[in-house]
Amino acid sequence: MNLVDTSPSSGAPTMNERAVEHGQAATPTGTWNAPAPTPGFAPPPPPTASYQPRRTPTTAAEVLDEMIEVVPGARGALLASVDGFALARSETMPNEASHAAMLAAAIGLAHQLVKMGEGTELRQLVVDHDGGLLLLWPVGHDRVIAMLTLSTVDQARLRGFVRARARLLADDLR
Repeated sequence: MNLVDTSPSSGAPTMNERAVEHGQAATPTGTWNAPAPTPGFAPPPPPTASYQPRRTPTTAAEVLDEMIEVVPGARGALLASVDGFALARSETMPNEASHAAMLAAAIGLAHQLVKMGEGTELRQLVVDHDGGLLLLWPVGHDRVIAMLTLSTVDQARLRGFVRARARLLADDLR
């Protein structure tokens, strides 16, 4: 038993008959085509984008600021040498000389912990504390980057961003 009577004798107009009533051409398969645009009316222009693409960073500090702006939850960044000198910092990072020295010590200790764990390559060091996260990554052989973040930061996204910018940070951008 059919719930809908589709026979021509039902008296209801077919799809093709309805299409012709609305000024559209009937189709051989009985599908309905959308009405043609009304002459004289153009579709509205696309909205203008409010996004302004950044220029390519030319200094390490600009790279660090870009990371803070692009990754939600990132709060501050510092690039230091492994001998304890600050090379660059984001605008949101406090300017403390001792920070670079602590990062150098931490990355040296982390390399030793990797060896103790029978590993060969340090990829990342995470310090999870009550105020968020401190993430450290070696950059080349003589630099380390530290990121202060909220504990809810997308670590995979942040790590990908750092990897994408590692070459810029490893070079002598100042």
